[in-house]
Amino acid sequence: MLALQPLFKQPSLFDYFDGFDRFFDAPAKPAFAPVKSDIYEKDGAYVLSAELPGFTKEEINIDIKNDVLTITASHSSENDIKDESENQEAKEEDKPVNYICRERSSMSYMRSFNVEGIDVQNIDAKLENGILELTLPKKAPKEPEKITINVA
Repeated sequence: MLALQPLFKQPSLFDYFDGFDRFFDAPAKPAFAPVKSDIYEKDGAYVLSAELPGFTKEEINIDIKNDVLTITASHSSENDIKDESENQEAKEEDKPVNYICRERSSMSYMRSFNVEGIDVQNIDAKLENGILELTLPKKAPKEPEKITINVA
């Protein structure tokens, strides 16, 4: 009976390194990841809360064009390395970083929202603990215009 058992190849040291390399291969990502957000109504305005972890307010852009509000956040860790080395005292020369694994090289998020019916001139934005919060005040509803037509 033992002869009918399938034979398995004895793993070699190089097989372990192949698995190690596959562990660090990241799958292809889209150019922009969606921004996870919640929208609720409060005191005559909509409040949009969007998750943007690890971003500073300088890395976030909010644009409005044709009644579409677009939040874009872009970050590169190459900037972090420069900033950290600039903040350290000049005790040692700047040395290039030899990465074994680099998964945080850049992040980009983008999301668009229809803001028709929003008073875009009075939108308020704040960033706190990785949450971008936009207060979107509603436009005052237009009263129907009354037109009087004279009979001739």
